Amino acid sequence: MKKYFLTECIGKDDVIHQGIYFEPKVKSDTAILYIHGLSSYFCSHIATCDGFVEIGEAAHVGFASFNNRGFGLISGPQKKDTNALTGLTHIKGGAGQEIFEECVFDIDAGITFLTQQGYSNVVLVGRSTGANKVCYYAGTVDDSRVIGVVLNSAISDRLVKTKEDVALTLPLMKKRISEGKEDELFSGYSFFPMTPKRYISLYEKGSSEDVFDYGDEEPSMLTYSKITKPLYVIFGEKDEHADRPVAAIMKIFDEKTTSSRYTSLVVPHALHGFEGLEVQLATLIGEWIKTLN
Repeated sequence: MKKYFLTECIGKDDVIHQGIYFEPKVKSDTAILYIHGLSSYFCSHIATCDGFVEIGEAAHVGFASFNNRGFGLISGPQKKDTNALTGLTHIKGGAGQEIFEECVFDIDAGITFLTQQGYSNVVLVGRSTGANKVCYYAGTVDDSRVIGVVLNSAISDRLVKTKEDVALTLPLMKKRISEGKEDELFSGYSFFPMTPKRYISLYEKGSSEDVFDYGDEEPSMLTYSKITKPLYVIFGEKDEHADRPVAAIMKIFDEKTTSSRYTSLVVPHALHGFEGLEVQLATLIGEWIKTLN
């Protein structure tokens, strides 16, 4: 059995995030911060976490995974509030309500937690929509504590939708916003209810969240191309959410990177979540982390 500590971290915006932390018996100065995907939780992929713990113990690397404000379908993360009787209030969260740009607070909170445990070097690992968040953070925040960035299954949420679907729905969502309904929840547009603002963030071309535009006629990958730290991009060959061959997607990532220490890999037979290959995924990332020292 893997031994984790149940813990929490608090962001600069006072939002509280529950999660798990693993500390190897012998600590180095490096730790992994794992950012989960759309509607997931810190504990949604225990096999993946266990894989990181295995390589962490061997390589003396710490590991932490926290809920971010997008955990669950619709949720209400706690926030410190001195004006409240209990000292706590709730913000609107979950996949259907989160504000994507605020992911920088969540990631910063996780990094700060790890530095408080004695680690000076943090590797960010983002999975699925968590890769969007890690990309956005690494491409917009100059954080000396981050020594490496891993984007795992970095599939565009926008490109999973058909162009026809988005073309029909975007005007409707914008109309609802003009009517003052930007924070109302509507069902039928994904596997979770969402607000019009959230729909636009996920599916409008050029939004802050649209960092992986590899399927456009002229991809810009603008935020991604600003990542200069060591970068590792990993896809599964059989990713079921890809709208085109994964090799074609990887080609755009390879072309648009500006990192001087860039590595990319398509793992044979792997699905989006690397089900059954979690240890292999963690081992690959662990071997890459060794090259950073």
